[in-house]
Amino acid sequence: MFTIIVILSVASLTITQELNDSQSNRTFLDYNQDEQNHEMMLTEVNEDRHTVFYFHKWSNFIVWGILVDIGLLANRYGIFLKQRLNLHSIIMGLCVLPTMIADILMSLIWNPPQFHGKEHLAYWHAPIGFAFLGLMGLQSIGGLILKLCIENKKTQKTIKIQQLFHIYIGYFMYLIGKVECGLGFYEVYNYYVEDGRWNLIGFWITYVLIFFWRVFLEFFYQNGTLFSIIFKSKEEYQCQPKTIQDALFVQHVLQNDFQSIQREYKDQMWFIFNNEIINLTGFVHPGGQYIWEKTKGREISRFIYGGQGLEDGSCPPFKHSDKAIQMIKQNTIGRINNINFIIQNNSILQYNTNLWKLITINQISGKVSYFGFDNEFRKISSQLTNYNQFGRYYQLKVHSNSQVPIRQYTCILSMAPENVQYRKYLLNLIDTQLHNKEWVDHFHQQPKYLNELPLIIKKYDSKNGFSQYIHQNQYEQYEIMGPYGPSLSLPNKGKIVIICGGTGILPFLDFLDFLLQSMIYQIVEKKYGKQIADILNPFECQFHTNLHITLIFAAANKSELIGSNIYFPLLHFQKQLSQQCFKMILKLKEWTENVCCVNERFNKVFFQKHIGFVSQYDKFYICGPPSMNQTIPNILNGLGVQEQDIHFV
Repeated sequence: MFTIIVILSVASLTITQELNDSQSNRTFLDYNQDEQNHEMMLTEVNEDRHTVFYFHKWSNFIVWGILVDIGLLANRYGIFLKQRLNLHSIIMGLCVLPTMIADILMSLIWNPPQFHGKEHLAYWHAPIGFAFLGLMGLQSIGGLILKLCIENKKTQKTIKIQQLFHIYIGYFMYLIGKVECGLGFYEVYNYYVEDGRWNLIGFWITYVLIFFWRVFLEFFYQNGTLFSIIFKSKEEYQCQPKTIQDALFVQHVLQNDFQSIQREYKDQMWFIFNNEIINLTGFVHPGGQYIWEKTKGREISRFIYGGQGLEDGSCPPFKHSDKAIQMIKQNTIGRINNINFIIQNNSILQYNTNLWKLITINQISGKVSYFGFDNEFRKISSQLTNYNQFGRYYQLKVHSNSQVPIRQYTCILSMAPENVQYRKYLLNLIDTQLHNKEWVDHFHQQPKYLNELPLIIKKYDSKNGFSQYIHQNQYEQYEIMGPYGPSLSLPNKGKIVIICGGTGILPFLDFLDFLLQSMIYQIVEKKYGKQIADILNPFECQFHTNLHITLIFAAANKSELIGSNIYFPLLHFQKQLSQQCFKMILKLKEWTENVCCVNERFNKVFFQKHIGFVSQYDKFYICGPPSMNQTIPNILNGLGVQEQDIHFV
């Protein structure tokens, strides 16, 4: 029994020991397993941290090595794209976001693989990177504000300064981004360790290729090859509507149905450039959308070629590039009716018939001169026949000197020597011979053609300016194209006000001369009947005096009263009509006989006193120096005149 108890006790002890040993073995194995699991977890964490490192490396390399250049290229060469501004913003946003994420992750999880490069570069790479991160945030906010300002239709006077800051800071960041990528690669890799050589070689190949393409594109951009590839050649331009909506719109323009345009196409950004109708809807003007808002529906060649800035002074004169002109022409949807009073001999079409020789320069006042151009292949009609033909201009370019800018001037037919002489003859006829019907038998008809193309140009003291050049270069050849642009869009009846200063009277002289001839025609018709009156109208002009004109003319002195032999007789002869159609207020310090002369400032009181209620007038035409163009519209708006009733000439 004792033996059995001892055996059982020993067996029990043995089993207990085995159980303890087994438990001990299991504990050891579990510990080893835990160690292995822990090491695996550490390995996974390390791998995760390496993933962050590689994300930091490749995202910054792709962004600042490649993508940022694409963003800059899109902005610089994307002039032909409607969404250029949005495209640039999106690409640069894609540059900023990964960079910020990568830098933040590297700050939170820093356990990179072993570096084999120049680790001392970290003392530069890290602080520059954090400073770069802050600057990038500020540049992004500034870019967003600039984008909103550019797209704003209200006048933005600080856009130019904002753009300069954005551009220069942007290029500074561009260089820093490139340098930072280089510092990062050389901090990590070495030519002689593992895969460092291929990383550094790939880095330099990418940079060299990007630099090559930047230089390559810039070269072809500057010489125009890039745009000749993108755009159709000039001969391939088709001035045709691209959509049914464009076709309907062109019809409204050709019919001068501007009320329908304002009602149905108020969001259309359309312009007239020379004789072409341009639709730039969807494009954003790089100088601010307000520029197009202020010139919408107008003839813009004077702004494109830098001859004039916006009338309110918010945008100074700026000569646009050939690329911008190509882009504008590419969006042509139609042409306005071209009423040409220059007749070409079809038998000599092989010659460049747009070359005119300056043969006459006659000084009118201190800085204003008459210029006469001759072209043996062209004949100039002496008379316009209806209200829809006045106000068109010619485009002049020096043939032998491309450095002199292109300029636009209105042809003044009424100031040609033949027409001046004919007008003098008519006025004398009405004053002294009208009572005797014998004048009919020996009446001298107005010449059908002029001997020279007449222009009147004021000389401005501008370096390399056209006006200065032409005053000093008689007998030189000039390329003269035209007539271009829409007419003055004068109504056939009603009341209009013309406000002009100095040479601003010039675009209206032919119209006033036409009104003078209309008066004389009606005087003769009233006395002798229509049959005899038609002797004065060999060109079948649509003479009438249904339109009442109030002319407000500001001049510094009497020598600036260009065309006085037109508007002074208007005042005189309208007394013989049953109803007056012309009123003139002359803003002049010197007193002039038989004319309402004032020496008052242009303000609300002035206009209330001299023109009365503005609601009785259909249109207001303004043409004068920049100060006048800037102040008069504000005064008229204050009196209740609508923007669409104010027309700059």
